[in-house]
Amino acid sequence: MDTIRLKFSYPKPDSVYFNHAIQQKELRLDFIAGSRFVWTNNVWRKEQQALGLYVPKYWFEQHFKYPEITYFCFEASLPKLLNRENITALKDCQLEEVAKAISDFCKKVGIFIFTEQIKDTIPTLIAIGENINITNFCSCNNAIGALKPFDYKTHSDHRTVEFSDHKHGGKEAIFNQINETTKAYDKSKEILNRAETAKEKEVAELIKAGSYQIDGKMATEILRIEVTIKTPRKIASKFKPYLGDLPPTFENLFNEELWAKVLKDEVNKVFNHPLQRIIFLSLESQPFIDSFLDKHYQHIQTKDTVRGILSNLQERGLADTRRTYLKRYKSRQTWYNYLRRLKQLQEHFDWSALAKLDSVDTLTL
Repeated sequence: MDTIRLKFSYPKPDSVYFNHAIQQKELRLDFIAGSRFVWTNNVWRKEQQALGLYVPKYWFEQHFKYPEITYFCFEASLPKLLNRENITALKDCQLEEVAKAISDFCKKVGIFIFTEQIKDTIPTLIAIGENINITNFCSCNNAIGALKPFDYKTHSDHRTVEFSDHKHGGKEAIFNQINETTKAYDKSKEILNRAETAKEKEVAELIKAGSYQIDGKMATEILRIEVTIKTPRKIASKFKPYLGDLPPTFENLFNEELWAKVLKDEVNKVFNHPLQRIIFLSLESQPFIDSFLDKHYQHIQTKDTVRGILSNLQERGLADTRRTYLKRYKSRQTWYNYLRRLKQLQEHFDWSALAKLDSVDTLTL
């Protein structure tokens, strides 16, 4: 678990910590309901950040319909709250420690929320992620480049972003929906570009020097896979298969096995596509593809079938290939039959022969 957003019914105090009425977008909130203005103190937050401290986002907002009702909202990266960096993953046994850290911060700004309240609250946003050390396999840029053709996820907009405006660069692939986001990005570069706390700056220096380690292994190329679920209703539906009749409270969601299952399911929806091997083959050069097909298939018609999908993938990507095919044949079943045939054909592929697959095994969560 990384970022969490909690919301508590609470009367707005007359306090220096809440004396700035600002627009919601100034807090850079991914998704928030209610009025257009919230009350916080960004000046104080920035002063604390200048000291190398991690400061969660916090604010008061009004009920959408009844403005006399107010809510205290808290949003933080929980690993940063405890460790001042979010490469180190949280463990199940840290629930009480995390709840106390949240309660302590609330008290710091004059809000008294107790640990049991925190554990019983249903989050309004949750992000779960995993940092994968791929230093011994390939660079993050190469890994994200290899994942780029997997640009289809149901009801999602896809884009790949290069951080050319940042000193150290970096890249991320994003699948975005209104209430959910899945992304893969270069965590190493993010730390180098955006280190804020004293601990993050220390980690950045170690990465720069090539001496940072995770679990005793060199870690200068760290790929992060992250899923953010942005509404209570979506959180409830996403975790329902694992929680059963239990409510999705903070305490019930604070479970490593649960995080791993949800993250793996989301990754599989995108990257374990039925045409996974064909998609990776499409990244190769044309001479390699011709030689590869000659080695694996004897029939000309079979080769032409595979060449057809490879050409479309290279020219359009997976999402547009699917869209074009459905438009042309006006039949989802025809597309699924085509997928089934191609999946059978790719079973003859020798994984080890594909030069672009040096990072595939590392992406298995």
